[in-house]
Amino acid sequence: MRIIAGTLRHRIIEMTNLDTTRETQDKVRGAIFNMIGPYIDSECTLDLFTGSGAMAIEAYSRGAKHIVMNDLNKNALECAKKNCKNLGIKDASFYNLDYKEFVKTDKHKYDLVILDPPYKMDNIEEILDDIYPLLMDKCEIVFEMGKESKYPDTYKDMELIKNKEYGIKRVIVYKR
Repeated sequence: MRIIAGTLRHRIIEMTNLDTTRETQDKVRGAIFNMIGPYIDSECTLDLFTGSGAMAIEAYSRGAKHIVMNDLNKNALECAKKNCKNLGIKDASFYNLDYKEFVKTDKHKYDLVILDPPYKMDNIEEILDDIYPLLMDKCEIVFEMGKESKYPDTYKDMELIKNKEYGIKRVIVYKR
């Protein structure tokens, strides 16, 4: 797998190779970042279900100043750490927590949030409710889910600005 664009363009990153984690393909990752813009002007980006860290690293490569990666699976998080180390990324933080525990304890505010939970976690509005206190006034949420998942067209003060299907998955983007 490789980074699509930005300062780390064409650099290779490792995949987790875990049955419990599905990597976002290069083509889909590129399309997702084209949805939110080729350059990321984010002070702090959260990748809550990070896996290999590919989405957070892509955001960093495109201009995110600090990336926060969380994954419940220790092996996935180790892969993300290794990828950041191999790419020389120093502005990254790593957490090995259940997402609900992370949200309860985290004190950061985020202007870009990447959500790619396991598809069996089809509780879209509950996840949005949980992360809402962590959002900055101007924030975007990229949410990858199963194609058949139910999601709100608007969420609190956020508007659904993108909605695309890619095979078995759907990617939606909310903007505040």
